[in-house]
Amino acid sequence: MRETVEGRRERILRIVHDRGMVRVAELATELGVSTVTARRDVAALNQLGEVRWLHGSVSWPTELPSTQDTRSARRSRQVGSRRECVLGMVVPTVEHHFRPIVLGAQTAATAAGVRLIVAVSEYFYSREVVQAQAMVEAGVKGLLLSPSWDINGPIEKEMEQILALDVPAVLVERRLPAGVDEARMDHVSIAHTEGAALAVRHLARLGHQRIAFLSRNTHTLPYIRSGYRAATSALGIADDDLSPRERHLFGDFETFDQEADRLLELRKSKGVQAALVHTDMDAVRLLQRLFLQGVRVPDDFAIVCYGDDYARTTDVPLTAVASPRRALGEAAVQLLLRRVGHPHARRWGLELMPDLQLRGSCGGRTPGKDAHHHGFIGDDCPLATQHLTNT
Repeated sequence: MRETVEGRRERILRIVHDRGMVRVAELATELGVSTVTARRDVAALNQLGEVRWLHGSVSWPTELPSTQDTRSARRSRQVGSRRECVLGMVVPTVEHHFRPIVLGAQTAATAAGVRLIVAVSEYFYSREVVQAQAMVEAGVKGLLLSPSWDINGPIEKEMEQILALDVPAVLVERRLPAGVDEARMDHVSIAHTEGAALAVRHLARLGHQRIAFLSRNTHTLPYIRSGYRAATSALGIADDDLSPRERHLFGDFETFDQEADRLLELRKSKGVQAALVHTDMDAVRLLQRLFLQGVRVPDDFAIVCYGDDYARTTDVPLTAVASPRRALGEAAVQLLLRRVGHPHARRWGLELMPDLQLRGSCGGRTPGKDAHHHGFIGDDCPLATQHLTNT
């Protein structure tokens, strides 16, 4: 029986995936078709973003498809079919950090012509498992997941539950433990380590040799702490890390308040005159404490906060590490559509770089005036300029 065009092109995709790169002439020989036919097939697959065709060689895509590519690919695959492509997204909340991520994901899904169903767990991991399984049973083609694991990562059972899902999945602001490479699971996140280091280096350039780090217990804490310590070590300045070292409850307001008191003591006893504070809401609270004690910001004490939801609402606007969270949501959908279309493609880890919004709280900018520091990207930067890690 004569092979269909669709079947032949599927064979081309398998060959290119297995070999990485192949000449059009070699494809024609292996497929038993003319070079003209092979070239026509490759041209069609290249237009859809399924392969890359350059100077007679065909290779597996090494870049994320644009939303236009994914929309075209979807239309091509669904000719003659009325089935709607539906993706699922399970997040712990749609407030604060996750709100722009969800909005970005919805924007990208709409642009690609697919439907995105969002479920909210309110930080109950057991609920997330049920929600994800229910979406799979309902027929979603892929999942975006931000599991409410412990901040140090999932236990073995939790990891097995994620890997057992029967549809492609992309982790958003989460990742599997290092070395778990048997799963074809992509992840996308903010480069929090880079963001924290950026803040510390900025304060050091302003002359601060003692920079404290104060943080609530969140899923981003390990990465922010890592960036803080890497920067202080590289700069040869003291490590005044006041963030939780034990496994406290997520958020843990009482512990944070105790460590804020320790920061005020360090200011008096050790001359600490600057701090990186996570979250920005807690930086607002710290600013209020300093005001009540007669400490002037930035004259007597400098603050850079990690997060930019509330940083501009104070009488002294806070310099803030701002994350491109809408772009993160958009990238997550693009990664998932790529995985749905190519289940055996190389696994991707994608990090988007934060930037530093300079304001009045560290003395580096006139209060009320925002400025990007060192040209780091913001929410409106194209995906092609982000920092990629291909694993």
